[in-house]
Amino acid sequence: MSNTNNTDQFYDRMTTLVDQSLAAVLKKGSTTNGNQDLESAIANSRTLLENMRDRTNEDIRELRELSEWDTFTIAFYGETNAGKSTLIETLRILLGDRDKLDTQQQFRDLAKNLGVDPESLASLELSIQKLQSQLTDSQQHADQLTRQLAGEEQQQAAVLDMLRASIAHKRKHLNLWQKLIYMFKQLDEEKALPQRDLALVQLKAGNQARLEAIAAEARKIQAELAARTGQKANVESAFARLAPLQDGNIIGNGRSDFTLQSHSYRFVAGGQQFQLVDVPGIEGDEKQVMKAIDSSVKKAHAVFYVTRNATPPGSGSDGQEGTIDKIKRQLGKQTEVWAIFNKSATNPQVLQGQTLINQNDAVGLADMDKSLTASLGTETYKGHVCVSGMSAFLAAATCLVPGNPHLRSREKFLASMGRDEILQRSGMQALVNFLRSDLCQNFQTKIRDANLKKIRICLQDGISYLNQARDNFANAAQKLDVQQKSASSQIDGLLSGTSQKLKSECHDELSGKKSAMRTAIYDYIESDQSNDNFKEYLTGEIDELKTSVGRDLEARFAKVFKSFTDEAEAIIRKNQKNVSEILHYTIDDPFSSLKLSFNTDFKMSHGINVVGLISTLGGAAALVWASFLASNPVGWTTAAVIGAVGLVFSLYKALRSFFSSDYKKEQQRKSADENLEKVFEKLTEMLDGNLESASAKIKEALLSTKTQMRIPYEQSLNTKVALEEVALKMAELRDKLTPKPAAPAPTPTAEAAIA
Repeated sequence: MSNTNNTDQFYDRMTTLVDQSLAAVLKKGSTTNGNQDLESAIANSRTLLENMRDRTNEDIRELRELSEWDTFTIAFYGETNAGKSTLIETLRILLGDRDKLDTQQQFRDLAKNLGVDPESLASLELSIQKLQSQLTDSQQHADQLTRQLAGEEQQQAAVLDMLRASIAHKRKHLNLWQKLIYMFKQLDEEKALPQRDLALVQLKAGNQARLEAIAAEARKIQAELAARTGQKANVESAFARLAPLQDGNIIGNGRSDFTLQSHSYRFVAGGQQFQLVDVPGIEGDEKQVMKAIDSSVKKAHAVFYVTRNATPPGSGSDGQEGTIDKIKRQLGKQTEVWAIFNKSATNPQVLQGQTLINQNDAVGLADMDKSLTASLGTETYKGHVCVSGMSAFLAAATCLVPGNPHLRSREKFLASMGRDEILQRSGMQALVNFLRSDLCQNFQTKIRDANLKKIRICLQDGISYLNQARDNFANAAQKLDVQQKSASSQIDGLLSGTSQKLKSECHDELSGKKSAMRTAIYDYIESDQSNDNFKEYLTGEIDELKTSVGRDLEARFAKVFKSFTDEAEAIIRKNQKNVSEILHYTIDDPFSSLKLSFNTDFKMSHGINVVGLISTLGGAAALVWASFLASNPVGWTTAAVIGAVGLVFSLYKALRSFFSSDYKKEQQRKSADENLEKVFEKLTEMLDGNLESASAKIKEALLSTKTQMRIPYEQSLNTKVALEEVALKMAELRDKLTPKPAAPAPTPTAEAAIA
C-alpha cells in the first residue's frame, strides 16, 4: 500500500462494506404491512443507523486524508513548554536534516560574505565604550576649565574696575594746583591701566584658545564614536540578517501559544525514511491548536509524549479535562507511545553524575509508567526515555548570533566538558541511536499496523456506539413490553366490566319499561274497557314502546359507553406517559413517541342506533366501535307487533267476559302479561344479540389499539436487532484487519549510554 491508488481503494472498500451492511439490515426490516405507525418507527431506526453510518464514514474519510502510508511519522506531543521543539531542533542538527544543513550553510556563507564575526562586534563594542568614556572625560574637563578660566577673567576684570575707581577718586579730590599739573601729567594708576587692559584681553584670548583646543578634541572623539557606532550598526544589521538562519529558531520563547501549527521534518538515516512532527502544546489555548494536535497524532505511527516532570500526568478536577485524560483521548488509537522525560539542566553539574536522573526522578518515572500503561494499555505504551534536551542543543548548535541567550549558556557548558560528552551524558546520543536503529526498523510494517489499528479502532468506536444503543433499546424494549402488557390487561378488564355493565343497565331499562307498561295497562283495564278498546290500547302501548325503547336504551348505552371511553382514554394516556418516560430515560436520543388521545362522536337515529368513534392522534390506527344496534334494530312493524301479541279470544271467553266484568279484566290482564312477556322476551333476545355484537366489535377495535400501543416495543426491539446485526458485520470487518503483533523494541536509556 505504498501508492495513493491502493490506499484509496482500501478506504473505498471499507466505506462500501459499512454501507452494504447497513443497507442489508434496513432492507430486512423494511416490511410494515401498510402500518403507517410502524413505518414511522422503522424510519426512526433507519435515521439512527444512517447517522451511525455517516459518523463512521466521516471517520474513515478523515483517516483517508490524514493517514501516511509512505513515511514513518513520529509525533512529539506533550505539555506546553516541555521542550518538544528543542528536542526536534537538536535531532535535526544531529541527524542531518537536509533543510537544517542548508540553513546552517546559508548562515556560514552569509557571515563570510558580510565579513562579520562575534569578535569584530565585541571589538567595536569595546572601542565604542572607550570612546564614550573619553568623550565624557573631555566634556567634563572642558566644563571644569571653562569655569576656571571664567573665574580668572572675572578676577582680572575686578582688578581693572578697582583701578579705574581709584583713578576717578584721586582726580576728584585734587586741589586746583594739582589739577593744573595733572592736566599735562598722568597718575601712576593711569599709566598702569593700559597694561592691565591688555593683560585681560590677552588672558581672554588665551583662554579661548585653550577651550577651542579641548572642544576640537571632543569633536574628534565624537566623530570617531559616530564612525564606530555606524560600524556597529552595520555589523548588527548583518547579524540581523543572520538571525533567521541561526540554530534554535523553532524553540519556544516561553509563551504557551508559541507553536500554533504542527511542523514536519523529514529524515533519511541508515536507509530508513521517517519524519518528526512538532505538535503544539496540549496545555495552551486548545481552541487554537486542537485541530493541529488531532491531525498530527492521527497521522503519526509513533508518538513521543514529552514532559519536564518525572511524575504521572495530572488528572482533571471540577469537570475539567486533565492531562492524563487528554493523553487517553488523543493517543488511545496509537500503536506505539513512548514518554520522554526532558530533564532541565541549566548548570553543567547536572550532567556530571553517574546517571542523568536522581532517585526521586526514578520513583516518579515508575509512577508515570504505571499511569500511562493504565490509560493506554501495555500494547500501546512502550516505556520512557530520559534526555536533557537543552544541554544537548547547546552542544549541537554551531550557528548562533551575538545576543542570543543560548550563546552564553553554550559557552558555560562547553567550558565544563566537550561536545560529544555533553551529547552522551544528556541522553541525546542514545535517543539518536534509538531513532536510527530500533524505532524505525521495519517501518513499512509499522506504518501498516499503525494505520490498520486506527481503522480498527474507528470501526470499534462504531461498534461500541451501536452496542451501547443496542443495550439501550433492549432495555427499553423490556420495559415497554411490561408496560404494554399491563395496559392491555387493564383494557381487557375494562372491556369485561363494561360488557357486564352494559348488559345490566340495558336489562334494567327493559325491566323498568316492562313494569311501567304493566302498571299502566292494569290501570287501563281497571276502568272496565271492552276487549276491542283493550286490544287497541295494548297495540298502541306496544307501538309506543317501539319508538321509546331505542331512545331510552340509547341513553343508557351512551352513559356506560362514555364512562368506558373516558376510562379507556385514561389508560392509554397513562400508558403513553409511561412509554414516553421509558424512552426518555432509557434511550439517550429518544425517537418520536406516540401521542394517543380519544375523540368521541355519537350520532343516534330514532331507532336503537349507536355509532361510536375513538381515534388516536399521530397517525395511529383508528379504534372504531361498531354500532350498538343497527337502524330499526328490532325489525318490527305494527302488524308484526300485533301478531306477536296474539290478541285472539275464544267464543267462550268472549261470552263469559260479556256477562262477567271481573272475568273480562282477569283475561285482559292475563293477555297483557302474556303479550308483554313475549314482547320483552323478544326485546331481551335482540338486545343480548346486539350487545354481544357490540362487545365483539369493541374488542376488535381495542385489539387494534393494543396493537398500536405495542408499536414502541416493536420499534425498540427491531431497532435493537438492526443495531446488533450492523455491529456484527462491522466486527467481522474489524477482525479481518487485525495486524500481526510486532516484536517490542528495546528502550533507550541515558544510563546505558553513559555506562
